[in-house]
Amino acid sequence: MTDPEACRQYTCVTGFEEFDAVYHEHFGYVWKTLGRLGVTRGDIPDAVHDVFVVVYQRWADLDRGRPVRPWLFGIARRIASGRRRRQRDVLGVAPEAGSTGDRDRIARRDLLWRLLAELPDDRLEVVILHDLEGRTAADIAQQVGIPVNTVHSRLRLARASLAASLQRLEASR
Repeated sequence: MTDPEACRQYTCVTGFEEFDAVYHEHFGYVWKTLGRLGVTRGDIPDAVHDVFVVVYQRWADLDRGRPVRPWLFGIARRIASGRRRRQRDVLGVAPEAGSTGDRDRIARRDLLWRLLAELPDDRLEVVILHDLEGRTAADIAQQVGIPVNTVHSRLRLARASLAASLQRLEASR
C-alpha cells in the first residue's frame, strides 16, 4: 500500500482522543517527511507506523505548550536515518512498475534523492527543512537545538557537497 489516504484508515484504536487527533492531523506530514528523508515509497507505510509507535510510546514526553510538528520531524528523522543505515542504497531502486510520468523527471528526482542520501544526517536535516519545507534558519535552529550560524554553515556545506557530487557525476559521463 503506497497511498497515504488508504493507510490513514488504519488508525490506532486507543481511546486516547488526543493521540488520535494528532495521528489524523499529521499523518500526511509524517508521510511526506519520511519520503523527503529518503525512505523509499514502498517502505513509507511501515516507517509511518514506526513513527507513530514511537509517538505513542513517548506520548508523556510531548510538551503541549510547543508545536507538535518539530517533535514529529525529529522522530521521523531518526526512523529514516535508521532505515538508511540498514539499506544504504535505498534510493538506487528503479521507479515502481506502472508508474506514469516523465522518465527524465523521475531520473532527476531519483538522482537528487541519491545525492541527498549521501549527506551526513545533520546536513540532510537542514537542507530538507530549509530548501524543501521552506523553514527559516531561526526556526530550524530552534527546532534542532543549534545556533543559527550552525544552520547556515550546515546548509552551505550541504549545498557545496551536492554541487561537488553533481560535478563529479557530470565529469564521469
